[in-house]
Amino acid sequence: MKRFAISPPESVERSPTPKFGSRALAAAAVTIIVLAFLLPELDRPGVTWDEPEYFSSVERIQGWVSEAIRDPRAALEPEVILAAWDPPESRYYNPHPPVYKQGMALTERVFGDRSGPVSGYRLFSATLFALLAGLLAWSVSGAAGIAAGIGAALSLALMPRVAGHAHFATTDMPLTYFWTLTVVSFASFLRQGGGGRLFLAAIALGLAMGTKFTGWLLPIPLLAWALLERRWWPWIVTLLVGLLVAWLFVPPAWHDPEGALRRLVEESLTRDESIPIATAYLGRIYEYVVPWHQAIVMMLITIPVGILSLAVIGTADLGRSRTILRPPDPRAAMARLSLLQIGFFLALMALPTSPNHDGVRLFLPAFPFVAILAGLALGRFDEALRSRFEKRAASLGLLLVMSAYLLPAFRQERAVAPYWTSYYNELVGGLRGASAKGMEVTYWYDAFTPEFISEVERILPEGATVMAWPTAKYFAELQELGLLRDDLRIVNDPTASYLLMMARQATLPPPLMEVYRTVRPIVAVEVEGVELAGLYELSAQGSGGEPLGGE
Repeated sequence: MKRFAISPPESVERSPTPKFGSRALAAAAVTIIVLAFLLPELDRPGVTWDEPEYFSSVERIQGWVSEAIRDPRAALEPEVILAAWDPPESRYYNPHPPVYKQGMALTERVFGDRSGPVSGYRLFSATLFALLAGLLAWSVSGAAGIAAGIGAALSLALMPRVAGHAHFATTDMPLTYFWTLTVVSFASFLRQGGGGRLFLAAIALGLAMGTKFTGWLLPIPLLAWALLERRWWPWIVTLLVGLLVAWLFVPPAWHDPEGALRRLVEESLTRDESIPIATAYLGRIYEYVVPWHQAIVMMLITIPVGILSLAVIGTADLGRSRTILRPPDPRAAMARLSLLQIGFFLALMALPTSPNHDGVRLFLPAFPFVAILAGLALGRFDEALRSRFEKRAASLGLLLVMSAYLLPAFRQERAVAPYWTSYYNELVGGLRGASAKGMEVTYWYDAFTPEFISEVERILPEGATVMAWPTAKYFAELQELGLLRDDLRIVNDPTASYLLMMARQATLPPPLMEVYRTVRPIVAVEVEGVELAGLYELSAQGSGGEPLGGE
């Protein structure tokens, strides 16, 4: 029996780099398809914990822009800029630089009247996610062929946790896009030259810095790559231009750049003092610092197994190169680049000073590089099939291979929708198994979907007093947004008649944990039999409720 190998025999000539038109077509098609899937679902998840503060900030920015058009001199006064872009009273809830809010302000202003305000804000993240899939299709195709590029894009799109963040008007998807664009453009310049690539990398770096503190760490892996390629001067150019771009896009830094940067660094490095968010991990509650392996474990159990398997196969491209430090093969170079980015984030999250709450959200930029490794593996499968079979049979074989690895991920992503941030793979027994092992099942209020809120409003009598956990502020914000009846009295008082509770285990005190484990809610969101959110009648302890959610 002939042995089947992923890599083609040495006598088989590898396929040439796809033509510009083919790559562009693949990237455009992927972008359009991904965006088409996202648009109808933007309002399905509940408004997340952070979004109301971001919405308010966007409204202030939109008002400032209107004022700047009418009276530029007055709008550029330092106190006016600070009040609109970075008011001190909102920094606890909204400490991030404003680039992502600028994008949200644009999409909401242009599309908000037609899509609704929440979807209008969220459209920015959705668009960047679609562009990110297109970017992977484009860049990986250039190194390993069209099959690899499309495979990388599909692998990204079929990671439920990552796709879930494409539905939220928050910092994480913009940072992920700008991070990946910076890395891919910078690496491409070092390999192929072209001032446009370096300029694009510098612009993207500045936008990443202008989105979140994490973006200021991006020069570290960029420098590592530049040193491996023995060309350090482009790193200096990228950093200097990136700093200029960040300054241009952060108005609070116009008058006091040093002060703005100092505040950002101080607040980001002292989160254990100001916002010590707890995390449930393997049956224990960690107040801030989690075990060093938490990020590794979370990555392994939140990526669909088929995609994870492909990524492991894709790392073999690095081993096939004669030299690991500076492989001449573009596929090996891309594998090394991806492993460098993944390793950087896993090492970063292992530091005792790093926050580790909210699932995989805080190291989301590592996931596109897992998708790249998966795409490289599919590219190797494609070459192996074409070396042994005629074109039609090879294409059919590739379709079967892709279906075997990716179709289960597609089914899982559709099944868990719109509770994507609660996804766990088969390695931990799905969401039910993760819950049994003491993992966090939800964390961001996205389980409070419009459907669930509608059921809550149907059940609660007029003027009902409702205890909200973990915070009453969130539900007051929903009322201000017109997403929850304003006659309901939302309090943080256990003597209330009803309890609205998110099942974020790390936040539940013992009495509420007992309620969660033993009391049947009136109505609940359940996925795989695991409760993510529930409404309880405190006086009667609740009974007989029907769950909402997927199976």
